Amino acid sequence: MADVLIFDDDPSVGDLMSELLRGRGLAVSHFMSGAGVVQLVQENKPKLVILDIMMPGMDGLTACRTLKSNPATRAVKIAILTAKNYLEDQQTAMRYGADLFLHKPFDPGAFAGSIGRMLGLSEAVEPPMPPAPPIVVTILPGCVVVETAGLQVLFDAGKGLKGYIEKQSQTFPLNWFLISRGRPDIVSDISAGALLIGRGGRVNLAGPDDSESQLQRLAPPICATLPDGTRGTPLLYPQREGEFALETGVRAVTRLTQHSGTCLAYRIELQGRSIVYCPAHEIHPELARLNKHEYAKFRDFFKGADLLLHGYRRSLVDEPSKDAIGNGAWETVVDLAAAAEVKRIALLPMAPDTQTDGLQYRIEERLLAQDSLLCFGVTRFNERVIL
Repeated sequence: MADVLIFDDDPSVGDLMSELLRGRGLAVSHFMSGAGVVQLVQENKPKLVILDIMMPGMDGLTACRTLKSNPATRAVKIAILTAKNYLEDQQTAMRYGADLFLHKPFDPGAFAGSIGRMLGLSEAVEPPMPPAPPIVVTILPGCVVVETAGLQVLFDAGKGLKGYIEKQSQTFPLNWFLISRGRPDIVSDISAGALLIGRGGRVNLAGPDDSESQLQRLAPPICATLPDGTRGTPLLYPQREGEFALETGVRAVTRLTQHSGTCLAYRIELQGRSIVYCPAHEIHPELARLNKHEYAKFRDFFKGADLLLHGYRRSLVDEPSKDAIGNGAWETVVDLAAAAEVKRIALLPMAPDTQTDGLQYRIEERLLAQDSLLCFGVTRFNERVIL
């Protein structure tokens, strides 16, 4: 008989919870829906039931109320684990008799500790954590690819992506396209997603929630036939400013940038590290003085990033015309990154004719004058960065 029954339709979350609880010496069974939950609890007589609120079959709140109102099952401990972050849901769960209410994504150590305390388990000595898998960032001419264990994040889908995916030897179970804007050259290789689906990977597509429904237009080229013969399609996640989970423990944050049309910058946080992708952000050189709110917004968005991938245009010194002074020169990008205490920046040219001659030396001079510890690089395509 199982000590813990988990009812959650997300296999990755269920697998993680099962692993953590087995590490505390508990026998665990995981079910992908709430169908038959009452009968399963009566038959197994577990110490704990973990319920997701939103799942097929009986939803978590209804299951909680039913189990706690049944004399045969009311003594069983119940934990609600959900991605819904509303006080009303938490109050309802507690009114129905839930013993614990937890949010997704969750910290594995905190989750195991909360469950252990609720069940009265002795505090186990945690084994040393294995080293975090490396995060590999590859900069291509029209996109950036981030790879780590089980997850691939593709910032935009421009020139070079399809060839890169075709040569990949590793298959990633989960793949996210994070599109900054719908300009044709930015998504010219979006059909590379069909290769990922054809290999059995899951593909999610996030991008600007704009009036032209760009995501709906981008989805068809990504569809492909799965290994079992069924048709695989991407899931669409329209975005404005906010945050969402890429998977358990991996968070994405979006901000609208200063650029024509609807354009997004992304920050992803995984394994204690953070990457910001901001390819089209035209920063006025006097931003800190003219618009303090906008300056603080992006300084905080970039704050402490391990890697900032930021677009830039020509230098204010090289092209001191009215138009050039208005937007996107490298000096303002570097200054804002230094103020945000970014650890490393890679500059991405926003236009084909962007000048790079002597730029490495000039950035170094500017940072030395500010006593900044920011590491930097002028983009060399097909370059890899290991975090």
